[in-house]
Amino acid sequence: MNEIVWGNFTQEELDQNYDQSSLVPHVNELMEQNAADSARIREELEVIQDVSYGPTIMERLDIFPVAQKGAPVAIYHHGGAWTRSSKDQCSYAAPALVEAAINVVVLDFALAPTVSLDEIVRQNRAAIAWTWHHADEYGWDRDQIHSIGHSSGGHICGMMQVTDWDGVYGLPANVIKSAAPCSGMYELEPVRFSHRNTYLDLTDQAAARNSSIRHIPEYGPPLTMAWGTEELDEFQRQSREFADAWEAAGHTVERFILDGLNHFEVAREMFNPDQPVFKNIVKNIGV
Repeated sequence: MNEIVWGNFTQEELDQNYDQSSLVPHVNELMEQNAADSARIREELEVIQDVSYGPTIMERLDIFPVAQKGAPVAIYHHGGAWTRSSKDQCSYAAPALVEAAINVVVLDFALAPTVSLDEIVRQNRAAIAWTWHHADEYGWDRDQIHSIGHSSGGHICGMMQVTDWDGVYGLPANVIKSAAPCSGMYELEPVRFSHRNTYLDLTDQAAARNSSIRHIPEYGPPLTMAWGTEELDEFQRQSREFADAWEAAGHTVERFILDGLNHFEVAREMFNPDQPVFKNIVKNIGV
């Protein structure tokens, strides 16, 4: 039973290389801490909760506004293997950005296997469009929209950068001015052959549509990319190769390899104001 199913991996090896929890036995404790910290943050910061950005019940977002009118806005696409987590567990993205005078929008969206990956990506794109159209209502600058994501949210963030905003949504092609896809997956062919496809149900065509590395656009905003040295090898490879492809297309990318951090720790450290990765995100936002 040592048949190679993708690359040089057997099924068991491939499944392990796409299961970050295999390296982090206390992952549930980390998720509980994220939820507790996020609940506290919503008590401490001004927040407008559960704003609808689309017709379905899961298309909701939380807004952490800043006092300055015309400030930038950063949209956070949460992780969770496309199957779990929510905006309520991810308010930790807000405090340092708000302190830097950046509005923050944290998204909810429907999850697999209830909906397809195509629909997850569509909902996140709809949230970007909603953010552009509602700039005047909430006081942010529609010409300063930025996209940040981690893990499966890093995948989603990557997909936002390869969207035909002009042709499909009638928005400026450069509607996203900078992005930070971190610890993500950008080529889904190995994912299609892994255990994750028991809930994603990706066909070859769906994997191709949702592999951002295959659709690098002519316009590309500057990227901040980060991953930890204690992440699975496949996640590190995916990040390196997407960064290289972005750069090869003539776009700007800055890489931050976070020494000693596992996949789940990166999600918090990318919002640590003392971390160079966070400082680069803020630099690209331009505040």
